[in-house]
Order: sequence, then C-alpha cells, then structure tokens
Amino acid sequence: MQCEQFRELISAYIEQSIAPPLAAKMEEHAAGCRTCRTELEDVQQVWRMMSEVRLVEPPASLHARIMQEVADRAPATPALRWWELAWRPRFAFAAAAVLMVAALILWSRNVQTDAIALSVVTSAGSPVAPIKATALPARFEPFRVETGHLRWMLKMSASIPTAIEVSTETQPVWSGVVGRETTLVLPQVPSASVLAVQVRWDDGNVLRAWLPVELAQEERRPVLILRSKSIEETLSAISRAYAAPLVLVGEADPLTRVNLETTGVALSEMLKELAEKLNLEISRAEDGTTVLTAR
Repeated sequence: MQCEQFRELISAYIEQSIAPPLAAKMEEHAAGCRTCRTELEDVQQVWRMMSEVRLVEPPASLHARIMQEVADRAPATPALRWWELAWRPRFAFAAAAVLMVAALILWSRNVQTDAIALSVVTSAGSPVAPIKATALPARFEPFRVETGHLRWMLKMSASIPTAIEVSTETQPVWSGVVGRETTLVLPQVPSASVLAVQVRWDDGNVLRAWLPVELAQEERRPVLILRSKSIEETLSAISRAYAAPLVLVGEADPLTRVNLETTGVALSEMLKELAEKLNLEISRAEDGTTVLTAR
C-alpha cells in the first residue's frame, strides 16, 4: 500500500467502514511507516477529543426571543388591496407569466411529443456478446476521502484462483490472480467527470464500468443528443449526464452505432428502451449501480 492511499482511507479505517482485508493492509503499512503511523495517531486523537466534547443545549426561550426581535424591527407597511397589487409592474409581469405557463400546459395536452428517440445500427447478430463465466468477480463501491471527494473502490473475489486485469481508458491499473477478496482503490482522473474502468478475466470475459466522480443527490432528467456513438460512448455519456454508475457485462460490437435523443426522461425509463434495442438485461447491484448484461 502507498502512503497516499493510506492517508485517503484513514477516516474510513477509524469509522470501521472498510473491509477487514483492507484494514489489515493499513495496519501492516502503519507498522512499517513511521510517518503514516504518526498521522493515524494524530487523527485518532482528534476523533477522541471530538467525541468528548459536551453538547450545549440552547435555552428553550431562544427561538421565541429571536422571532420577537425580528418582528419588532420589521418596518410596518400598509396592506395593499388586490387590484392595487395587480397593477404594480413586477406583479403584472408575474401575472402574465402565470397566464403564459397555463396556456402552454393546455396546449401541450393536445400535442404528442417523443420523449425518447432511439435507433441502433448493428452489423452483428447480437450487439453485446455474453460472457462465459457464471459469476462476476468484481463489484464497485463508492467512498469519500477526508477532503470530501468521492472515490471508487473495486472489490474482487473468486471461488477459484482467477487471473484478473484492471485498466482505465489511459493506463493499466492492476493485474494478478485473485483467490479471495482483494480490494483496490481506483485512481482519480482530475480532468474527467466519469472514470471508465475495464475488468478482464478468464479468457476474454470483460466488463466495463462508468463511475461518476460525483453521484446525483436527486433524480435527474437531462436532455441528451447523441449521434452515431458506440455502445461504450453512449453509456459513458449517460453516466455523465445522470451522474449515475453504469456497468456493461460482455464485449460490445465495435461496429454498432447508437443515435439517441432524450428530453426530460428518468434514467430507468431511458435505460429500459436502450436495453430492449441492445438485447440486454437490466439488474441493480447492492450499491445502486445499474448493471446491463448480454442476454
């Protein structure tokens, strides 16, 4: 384990929110690295001090006093009658805007619009070739470092020793034989909003993941316009637009091209349409990642 990785995981280690094998690696590194051991002890000391701080309850009358102070200082204004209010310029503009929105709603009820326009052109029988394995050896989990930034962890496991290679779009990340759970902290990509990861194992089985650097806090309904994109490019754009992690299991046909236009559509609805066109099955991992698998 590198010192940089150790420092990023200190808070998670203290909170006991990381897997035991990774915690053991951190303890092993701290035993041999005086600098990291000292930093860990310093952070633990801060956490102990914070846990000992006594919370001070505000007096019950504080809220009432503040509200009374605000009421006493607020300038008194004469009440306006509704017809006087309506003729003020800014309120007249607001009233006109309300009428315009109402008209648009009534008009839209009589107009049919396509929320999703999707076409797929493929030269092969199946746009995505299924894998040979019966179980996936990898799963992705998000976690936050001390700075508040989101990072991704790859957890690999196999019932029998399995050769696995991990890479990003630009460089190899890790390779080796996995026989029990192995945890890998994936690198950051400062200039990208989505981290693209590829995992290969056992004679060409492959999965690709698109992991946003920040997860959406609420449901998004973006506008997407894609022209003649590969399957990988399409899923990468969807992950970026919706700030949602996606995993594709199986080898995509490089000649397949996707045209996609969406307007205000939920992610689940849009992926359902795409899965039908690409002959994929949709499932959801425990961490919320959407997994698309060749049928």
